[in-house]
Amino acid sequence: MVCYAVWLLPLSIYASTTTHSWSLKGEVGSFAPAGWSHYEVPALTRVQAVRMKLVINTLVDERFDPVKGKKAALKFYGIKDTIAEAGIIITAGTVLLADLAVAADLPLRILENNNPHVLRDVLPKGTAIYGLNYEPTPSEALAMVEKQEKYSTELAVQYQKRRKQVLSFMPDPSTHSASVYVVRSGDYLGKIASRSGASVSDIRKWNKLKGNTIYPGQKLTVWKPKGAKLSTEEVASAPEKKKEKEVIAVPSAQDQSFLTYEVKPGDTLWSIAQKFPGVSADNLKTYNKMNELIKAGERLKIPTQMITDYSPEKYPAAQ
Repeated sequence: MVCYAVWLLPLSIYASTTTHSWSLKGEVGSFAPAGWSHYEVPALTRVQAVRMKLVINTLVDERFDPVKGKKAALKFYGIKDTIAEAGIIITAGTVLLADLAVAADLPLRILENNNPHVLRDVLPKGTAIYGLNYEPTPSEALAMVEKQEKYSTELAVQYQKRRKQVLSFMPDPSTHSASVYVVRSGDYLGKIASRSGASVSDIRKWNKLKGNTIYPGQKLTVWKPKGAKLSTEEVASAPEKKKEKEVIAVPSAQDQSFLTYEVKPGDTLWSIAQKFPGVSADNLKTYNKMNELIKAGERLKIPTQMITDYSPEKYPAAQ
């Protein structure tokens, strides 16, 4: 069993030399000089800090460490170091700053202010923590480390689960190839599915379709096993991305059946479209070759193929 520990060193928060007044300079993560400085010792740049073996990553920037940062700056400029070691050192495993704050009965904000070098709540091995005034027992330290490990494991599992969920929308490119199907008049998803060998739900997922509405000229991505032959030639070769905007063709009256709707007083194209799921006001304008001005008694044609929940029983006025 691996033994984890957190050692307590003599506390002396923000220890400094007897002759120098230190202040923080620069922004965390900046490539410009940052960290502790005073009138004789400028703050270190990232390159200088790395040369002095300070740790700089997404979790910690030791240029801002109240002890390590100052000692490194003094050493870099050849000035005698009189700063005392201080603080708690995380010697093995990873713990959370919040867990240390709870164990020490300290507000998390105070602990954050005392440790400007800590960029995240996660404290990796070797991180120094100042102003805690608390020494965890070996069992307490082990519990903190195991808690963080459990959290990290669960987070990784959730990430992989979500990743598989996203990838499940798309077949494995090593075994399947993508093609483009150009919708023709009279097509519907079930018909395309039977021709391509894919399921209707898969075609919806691959093309981010919310319903069953498709239009002539619309291009759909269809995946099929590599080497598989399709029953028709409608599915073209591998898709080519085009930057130009595609124009969706609206079916003509000769191509399919339609409903006839008589405009009533107070009707607008938008209110009429709401009566037929899948139909928009723009569809009505394009199909009937008209503008937005309509009047009571006018008769509008609505293609049944556009209506997502269409059935002769539900819309008996089909002609």
